[in-house]
Amino acid sequence: MKIPKLMFSSLLLALTVISFQRAIDAQGPKNAVVDSNDNEVLMGFDYYIAVTSPFDGMSLAKEASCPPPVVHRNNLSLLPIKFSSVADSNDNVVRVDTNLNLEFNVELNKSACNVPTIWKVEFNASMQQWLVTIGGDRSHNRFQITRACPYRKYFYQLRYCPYLGSIQFPCVTVCSLFKNGLSYLALNGEPIPIVLGQLGSST
Repeated sequence: MKIPKLMFSSLLLALTVISFQRAIDAQGPKNAVVDSNDNEVLMGFDYYIAVTSPFDGMSLAKEASCPPPVVHRNNLSLLPIKFSSVADSNDNVVRVDTNLNLEFNVELNKSACNVPTIWKVEFNASMQQWLVTIGGDRSHNRFQITRACPYRKYFYQLRYCPYLGSIQFPCVTVCSLFKNGLSYLALNGEPIPIVLGQLGSST
């Protein structure tokens, strides 16, 4: 029985990606993400994520569709965010280039939009853009925090890492897209450096 060339190529690519990922994982723990006070960022605690210039915090677009997109606006509007690991792990430190769930730690008006506050990426038909929204689950929405600049210790970038089954595809940098008077988190636009700061302990 002959294996179609396209199927063989896809299988070879999948095995290569998995082998590469295992080789990286075998190198040991990655560097910890640190907040603006030089403390390690921990799973389950409340943090803010802010764009460095201007200093905008992450929030939700008001009067938007359900689920609402994630936007960045003035720091008076920032919402607390907590992190959790996609993989089973006893390590509660958030590490660079490691798959994470991001979640707003807030109560929504469920009568208006009854969805989880876990971040995901969804195609917005009216804007014809892939936007970061809420309404995700803990298994299928992978983000990473990566270094933005080797010379600025506290500057990072967010990446979205799509996957299919057990295959993870190359990560995409989360950008800022200004449209309709709002700055959306999107997979198209201007790359933005971010900083993190702790707001308080988890509930």
